[in-house]
Amino acid sequence: TEAEVQKWPHLKDLPLHHAEIDDVTLLIGQDCPEALMPLTMIPGGKGELYAVRTRLGWSVSGPVSSSMMRTPPESHYITNGELLQEKVERFWQLESSGIYEQEKGMSVEDRQVLTLWNENVNFMDGHYVLPIPFKNPDRKLPDNQQMAEKRLSSLRRKLSKNQDLHQKYTDGMNDLLRQGYAVPVPEQDIHRNDGRVWYLPHHPVINPNKEKIRIVFDCAAEDKGIALNSEVRQGPDLTNKLVGVLTRFRLHPIAIMADIQAMFHQVRVTPEDQDTLRFLWWPEGNLSKLPMNYRMTLHLFGGTWSPSCCTYALRRSVEDNNESYSTEALETVLHNFYVDDCLNSVPTVHEAIELVGELKKLATEGGFNLMKWTSNSPDVIKKVPFYDPSKKAQERAFDKPTEDRALGVCWRIQEDKIGFQAQRMEQPLTKRGVLSMLSSVYDPLGLASPFVLKARRIVQSLCQKKI
Repeated sequence: TEAEVQKWPHLKDLPLHHAEIDDVTLLIGQDCPEALMPLTMIPGGKGELYAVRTRLGWSVSGPVSSSMMRTPPESHYITNGELLQEKVERFWQLESSGIYEQEKGMSVEDRQVLTLWNENVNFMDGHYVLPIPFKNPDRKLPDNQQMAEKRLSSLRRKLSKNQDLHQKYTDGMNDLLRQGYAVPVPEQDIHRNDGRVWYLPHHPVINPNKEKIRIVFDCAAEDKGIALNSEVRQGPDLTNKLVGVLTRFRLHPIAIMADIQAMFHQVRVTPEDQDTLRFLWWPEGNLSKLPMNYRMTLHLFGGTWSPSCCTYALRRSVEDNNESYSTEALETVLHNFYVDDCLNSVPTVHEAIELVGELKKLATEGGFNLMKWTSNSPDVIKKVPFYDPSKKAQERAFDKPTEDRALGVCWRIQEDKIGFQAQRMEQPLTKRGVLSMLSSVYDPLGLASPFVLKARRIVQSLCQKKI
């Protein structure tokens, strides 16, 4: 009781909150040790009470005299009102679904990655240069060239059976070499054996909606139980929440949308880390020749650390140039990008035109090229150089009804409405088939939930009946 605590001089000024048993809202077990970790302690002598402050507040522990034991012993906690505030904030975070974003908490490893980049970032030839955040910089990587050669043999068989795929793949590789994204390994580095060499297998990924193929370097490929991704820290999650970006996108009447051209190709790797991004390829795509050693000079799309690294570089361009641009432009880069997609809205056409110009220049400061501009206002598009607007924007200039994708969501530009493209899918009438059709509806905002709910109930029923 409070009277018992007040007996002890060392605890006399310690205010207490008396909690009735009905007021208990939280039980802490030993599986949550960080909640009970001591932060401050007021010790007592032998046989005396002592006080400990944890994340939950102050607690008083120790023996009490038998004369005071008229009621069962209790634990007392002092609260300062922050717990209620945290509950309110947590409620709104859940209700807002990411519309109102809070700064994400970072782990110790995340902070170590940020420290590494802050201390080693360079800006050379118009691009940021950052190291790969290895978990253990002294770790020796095994020789995995044989694994890469086996995967290359599999790729050879695939390309030799499909001349069109072979030509597109070769064009893609030639493009990487022409732009300096990949370079041949110098003769003096071919036999480097300091444990800092790793070969990446690669393969094509075909998007049916695009003519080009994507060459993907497999950073998750394992050899001897090790993969490049397993040896590298992911880095802090700097990506804005999808729902928040989409909602703010249609906050004001004039919408603008663009994306960064080849974002993952604009952040360079430090020279000492480039040999961990080696790959094998035939010169000029000639499958009859011996493959050569190449290495990437940039952070890869398939690297677990790359999204964090590239977003860091984009945000760094704001930090390094914050005195030269308006608050609106700086805030757009920080809060209205989802990876390489920029979506924002402003009240007037004039503000949109000004913002487009500033964003274009600000992105260029960091080595990024914002392109494929789209807007629901023809007046905004007219002010963008003709080579820059997206195909959808050009179609709109000719008064054609157009649809575009805003982070995967169908945006009917002329009507300025968010919609859906419903396609009849010939799937078998099985649980898997129904689930496949249900999953084809991409609706991060939940606008179609009243209609999709019927299909969800069917899947639920099938699962309950174990069909």
